[in-house]
Amino acid sequence: MTIRARSAAAILFAFGTAHAVAQGCDWQPLDTGVGPAADACAVLTNGDVVYGGRFSLAGSTEVEYVARWDGKYWQPMGTGFNNFVRALLALPDGSVIAGGHFTFGSQSRPSNLIARWDGLAWRRMGDGLDAGSVRALARTQSGDIIAGGSFLQAENLPAWGVARWNGSSWSKVGNNTAGGGIAGYLTPEPSPTMVNSIVEMPNGDIIVGGNFSSADGVGATGIARWDGTNWNPLGQGTSHVVRDMVVLDNGDLLVTGIFGSAGGMQVNGLARWDGTNWHPMGDGITGTNSSSPFSIEKLPTGEVVLAGAFNSVDNVAVNNVAMWDPTTDTWSPLGTGFLAAIQTSVLDLDIAPDGTIFAAGQFASAGGTTLAKNAAVYTCARECIADVNHDGILTPADFSAWVGAFNDNVPECDQNGDGLCSPADFSAWVANYNAGC
Repeated sequence: MTIRARSAAAILFAFGTAHAVAQGCDWQPLDTGVGPAADACAVLTNGDVVYGGRFSLAGSTEVEYVARWDGKYWQPMGTGFNNFVRALLALPDGSVIAGGHFTFGSQSRPSNLIARWDGLAWRRMGDGLDAGSVRALARTQSGDIIAGGSFLQAENLPAWGVARWNGSSWSKVGNNTAGGGIAGYLTPEPSPTMVNSIVEMPNGDIIVGGNFSSADGVGATGIARWDGTNWNPLGQGTSHVVRDMVVLDNGDLLVTGIFGSAGGMQVNGLARWDGTNWHPMGDGITGTNSSSPFSIEKLPTGEVVLAGAFNSVDNVAVNNVAMWDPTTDTWSPLGTGFLAAIQTSVLDLDIAPDGTIFAAGQFASAGGTTLAKNAAVYTCARECIADVNHDGILTPADFSAWVGAFNDNVPECDQNGDGLCSPADFSAWVANYNAGC
C-alpha cells in the first residue's frame, strides 16, 4: 500500500499552526505549586510525590500542610494536619511518614509530631514524640525508622533529638545519658539544639548532622555516628550547623551546611568524610549569597545535586542548585535553576528511581518560569516522535515526511511503538501531533 501526499493534502488543514518542539532539560512547575512555602518532598513508589510544609493551597485545592501530586493534579491527603510539616519519608510499601510540628489523633490520645499515611488515612505511630519538632527521617536496612529534630521525648520517655521506631514502639538512641541523642549547640546560633539530617552508612552505622556539640555525653560538633552501641565523633566535626548529608557510591559521606571548616580545615559549607579524614570539595560554596545550602541528594547515575540559597559552588556560577560529577570532580549549573529573589531557597530535594528530580522550597521562579510556586520538577524533553522531519518544529510538513517514511518503510513511520509500519500509524501520528512535544 502506498500513500500519496497529494491525495492527503486536505488532511493537512486539520492540523493547527506550527509550534516549537521542547528541547533539553530544565525545571518545570507542578501546576501552580503550593504556598506560601514547601519544606519537604518525597517520591512514592507509584511515582506520585508528596509535598509538606507551610501551606493551605496546592494548585487550586485546599489542603492542610500536606498534599500529593499525581503527575497532573494536586490531591489532598485526608484532612492533613494542624501545623507545619518539616520532613517526609517514602517507604517501600508505598506509605509515607510525615514529621513536623503538628499534633495528630484524638484529644484523649494524641500522637505528636509524626504520623504515617497508609494510602487511605494518616495513622498513629505510638504516642509519637514531644517537646519540639521533627526535621529529619530515615529508614534503616532493618526497616526501623530513625527520627531526628529538636524533640526531647519519645513515647513520653526522654529521647534527645534522635529516636528509633521499630514498628510498634519508640526508644532513645544512646546509653550514657537520660535521653541519649544530642545536646548542646554551636555558637553563634544558640537555639535550638537540632538534628537536620540522618543517613545510614553501608555498614549500618547511623550518622546524624545538625546543631549540637555532643551526642550521649560524647563530644561531637555538628555531626556524630551511632555504631549500634555508642555515639562517636567524626574527627573534629564541623565548625557550625550541618544541614544535609548523602552517601556516595564509594561509601564516602558528603556533608553540607553553614559551617566554615570541617576537621579543622577550611571547606566553606561542603566537605567529604572518607571514614577517617575530612576533605574539602574544591573551594566549597562561595559567592555573595553563600550561607544557606539546605539539601543534597545523589542521582541513580552517581552525580550529586546540591540545592539551597547560593550563587556559586567551587567558583561556578549557579542559581541555587548545582550538580557535581564525581568522575570529573566538577560542578555545573542544573538548568537555569531558581532565579534569585528575596528569600529564594530550595529547602528539599527528592529523586525518583528514574532520576527525575523534585524540589520543594520558597521560590517563585524555576527554569525561567514564574509559575513554579515552591514546587518544581527537573525533566528532560521527551523525544518528539511526531517531528518526523527533525526540524525542531511541528508543522503539517511532518505529515508529508511521515507519508514518505510510510512509503519507504523506515523507523520514523512507527508512531504507535508496535514495531510495525502500518496504516494504524497514521492515527497515531495525528494523536502525537495534537499532543505536542
